[in-house]
Amino acid sequence: MMAASNIQCDTRRSNLREPLLTLSTSALNTRRTRLGPSKKSQRAKKTWKDSLPSTQHTLSKPRPRVPKTKPDEVQELWAHVWAELYSTKMTSSDENRRKTRSDPSGSKGKQKGTRAQSAVPSASTSSFDLLGSVGEEVESGPATVISNGNASAKRIGPYNNNFRSSVLAPRGISFKLAQDFTSPWQHFESAAPKGNAASYYDGHYPGIKELWLEADEGFLADVVQEYQYMHNTRCCEAEFAAYAKEHLVKGTKRYLPTDSQVARHFRSVRMLELVSKPQDPTWKVPPIVHPAMHAETYDFDIRPDCAYWLSHAGFNPNYASLISLRVRLIDLHGISCPYLFTEFKRDGKSTSTVENQLATVASLALLNRFHLRLDRIAKAASTWSKTKDPEEIKTYGITFEGIAYAVWCVTPEMAAESEWNGCSLTRIAHGNCTSRPDLRRLVGWINEIHRWGLTRHAQSCQDDIKLCLRDEDNDLEVSELLEQLEDP
Repeated sequence: MMAASNIQCDTRRSNLREPLLTLSTSALNTRRTRLGPSKKSQRAKKTWKDSLPSTQHTLSKPRPRVPKTKPDEVQELWAHVWAELYSTKMTSSDENRRKTRSDPSGSKGKQKGTRAQSAVPSASTSSFDLLGSVGEEVESGPATVISNGNASAKRIGPYNNNFRSSVLAPRGISFKLAQDFTSPWQHFESAAPKGNAASYYDGHYPGIKELWLEADEGFLADVVQEYQYMHNTRCCEAEFAAYAKEHLVKGTKRYLPTDSQVARHFRSVRMLELVSKPQDPTWKVPPIVHPAMHAETYDFDIRPDCAYWLSHAGFNPNYASLISLRVRLIDLHGISCPYLFTEFKRDGKSTSTVENQLATVASLALLNRFHLRLDRIAKAASTWSKTKDPEEIKTYGITFEGIAYAVWCVTPEMAAESEWNGCSLTRIAHGNCTSRPDLRRLVGWINEIHRWGLTRHAQSCQDDIKLCLRDEDNDLEVSELLEQLEDP
């Protein structure tokens, strides 16, 4: 009885659950129908459908193939495009370069490299090569300037590795090393100053005391420490140049002193990056003396970093207005007859560049000083003196490369008597500005070069100009001058 009652009980409970389960299931279905499917199921369903590839579409419409390219036609098209680009941009950049520093490759200035200006691309040149070459800075090979697709004019500058072989060498301009390094007083056959050097030179050549350097221990110590600091901190070229211009290759006051006696002394005028283009007969470009050698065209239009010229204050006012007939005259500044040039670079990586820049400007000045002496020889019916003329017809230069310096003497070379055959740049001294002994020697060289420029160089230029002007002005008194110009 107990078992039967239990079974009957379970049956009743089961019958009660079934309507409740049916009711809850139907209510849930009704709610789902009203609300629709959940967002999660919608996203899953949508993602699943989108990710499923359409087999029917893929089979019915095959993917189109990319047509083959024609490399020859593409290269030819790029060649025409870049030809137009070069013909416009390179012409304008060349004109801008002429307006700035004269160095065609890029300048002291001064430009640190030359823009690669290749010829008009041909159809065989790849477009990748053309794109990769634009704007690159190079230091080898002559550059070619394009002008509207017509004939090209080759341009080359001191930064180029071929400058010496294709510009300097055909014109007989070469570099030499002195066999024996001497002191500046042995070189100029002058007496060394006793005591205070600056006071000594100022006492003999008044009115330009700012020009002379003192070689005392205090000055040397300050300069050495400053150069060591600039070298250790890797200062730029402008820092080295600015310090040297302030303490070593200094300038003088431009205005004339009120004392008439002092005003008539020869004066040195320092000019920075002065533009002096070879545009008149008194400022000629060095000619090609070796026609068998390959020579590039070069206009010698360059701005030296620093140059020392003679002021006209020391010349006789009776013929000062006629000086431009015989020598290069910078009217605005009243200067002529330069005798010392300096060029700057930051370190020794650009040794050939700074030497090329010095050779360019020094040879230009020396050639025209040489022609002035030839004119004097012709007027006086004289001949070239092998003892006197070499001591007067020369110029000097100093190159600075970071802490290193070199002193150069530039002298003419002659194939025959009175015939220009180029010139030689001889390194007569070198040293390091972080060494006190080397720096003391440099101070001596700078002072003695200025003394030579203000005495023997200035006097010989004045004498040559006076004699050459005799035919231009019959009233000019040269009787005393003729006696002074007799060759030994």
